[in-house]
Amino acid sequence: MTNTFIDNGPHDPQEIIESTARGLYIAEMAGGQAEISNGDFVFNATVAYLIEAGKLTTPVRGATIMGNGPSVLREIDMIGNDLALDPGQGMCGKGQTARVSVGQPTVRLPRVTVGGTDEPVNGAMG
Repeated sequence: MTNTFIDNGPHDPQEIIESTARGLYIAEMAGGQAEISNGDFVFNATVAYLIEAGKLTTPVRGATIMGNGPSVLREIDMIGNDLALDPGQGMCGKGQTARVSVGQPTVRLPRVTVGGTDEPVNGAMG
């Protein structure tokens, strides 16, 4: 896989957060993998916060998200108007340099599997 992009949508990112009663806001992800034969994936959330009553609240540490890429893409129900791409060059999991980019607008996934630890978080992340 090289590059997959989601184009801008009509929603302000703050509107997406405010319209979410309970969820997980992931600001940064790293260290993931995908099974190309069936589209299953798992990624680590390096910076994340709970969304409670439409507001970002508690920082979350150790969260992972997992699912099936094609299924998750079909379930996106809100897309933000804040498309941004990382100008850097990605690295293949086998140590090979691969010209890839990451980035997207804010998106809301009504269903995705979230796992991690229930270790308490003290202080802010960032």
